[in-house]
Amino acid sequence: MNDSNNSSLDALAVYLAARREALLNNWRTVCEKDTSIYTIGNMSREEFNNKVPFMLNGLEQRMRQMPSDIDVKLMASEHGLHRWQKGYSLHELLSEMNHLSQLVRDELRQYWKRFPTTDMDLVGQSYDLVAWFSLQSTNGSVEQYTELQRIAASSRTEALQKTLNELEHLSRQRGDLLRSSSHDLRSGFGVVKGAASLLELDGKSDEERKEMLEMLNRNLSSVHELVTQLMDLARLEAGQESISVQTFDVSELLHSLVKTYQPIAEEQSLMLQANGPSKLMIESDPIQVQRIVQNLVLNALTHTESGFISVSWTTEDTLRWILSVQDSGPGLTNQQPGSFAEILAPTVESTAAFGLSSAEADAREAANINASKAASSGEGIGLSIVKQLCELLGASLEIETRRGQGTLFRIRLPIQRYTPGGEHTHGVN
Repeated sequence: MNDSNNSSLDALAVYLAARREALLNNWRTVCEKDTSIYTIGNMSREEFNNKVPFMLNGLEQRMRQMPSDIDVKLMASEHGLHRWQKGYSLHELLSEMNHLSQLVRDELRQYWKRFPTTDMDLVGQSYDLVAWFSLQSTNGSVEQYTELQRIAASSRTEALQKTLNELEHLSRQRGDLLRSSSHDLRSGFGVVKGAASLLELDGKSDEERKEMLEMLNRNLSSVHELVTQLMDLARLEAGQESISVQTFDVSELLHSLVKTYQPIAEEQSLMLQANGPSKLMIESDPIQVQRIVQNLVLNALTHTESGFISVSWTTEDTLRWILSVQDSGPGLTNQQPGSFAEILAPTVESTAAFGLSSAEADAREAANINASKAASSGEGIGLSIVKQLCELLGASLEIETRRGQGTLFRIRLPIQRYTPGGEHTHGVN
């Protein structure tokens, strides 16, 4: 990336947006290590983040000099009341907000170190904005606010059950279509190879043979890759894929994978970063976890023309850990009802990393109408494979996307052994 293009507050806002998930994960990790904070252990990711993603949106909008309807201080006061309801002491609340402010400042230092500028006023403005954010966050977090209305538990349960039924229906339809497509593609692959063999016969000039062979060879690899993906997905949906559970350090695996793709990222002038605990022992299938990460990282590298890609992970509680892949690419364009981006968006009551709620339940009701179109609408077989692998490992997949700003894939996986169709072992429910 050209340094001159990054010497602006707008470019800094793009960087902070691309680092959002890693920043939130680092915040939880630091708070968990702080012995003065006792109450964090039983909170889910959404409960812990609460209003902070919205507050970070307000900071980024200020950096972009955009009109904003986000009151950072009000959001911080809502976050403070949430912590009071969770049993936080004032000291615990102020400690975690101090950690958040420090991590934002650390991101600022990393950015200006990577993209130095002679415009010291620009650097000063960025630190002034972060100081403003820290002040609003700290002051607002101890103020009272009006509690937000909650969706009735019965309505959420009904909406969730309906969504699960629609996903099962979608999975069956996609399986039928993809198995049929794999048969057709394999037949086409045989025809292509046969045509290449025919070119060896007499009656063709050397120039004609060379031109046709080059054309065929260009298509062979892409057709072969598509066939392989289709067969992988069909095997997954047919329940023919098995898992081999081992105890391993997933942090080591993820760091190694990201290092493998660094040359590709550097060739494309992209910043690829990995953030997570230095060691995280889990019981799972390392090969299937690796396949999930490879699909998501390669997808990000393919569709991100410039900017950043973050691979981050953290523990959510004693039962689950979170793996996230976020990019600053164009975002998913196919978000109509029935698409993966719509169905797998975070639930209405959850807090998205981008600080946005998902589509309302009535929009989700239209999912099964377009379900049969989803597989042929360009969403990508790789995403279907990731979804099926997640189900195989007992994991859940969420997608957040903003057109023109990027996409985040978040996966929650069990820390201890998971048996498909059964229960977690070693006391994990």
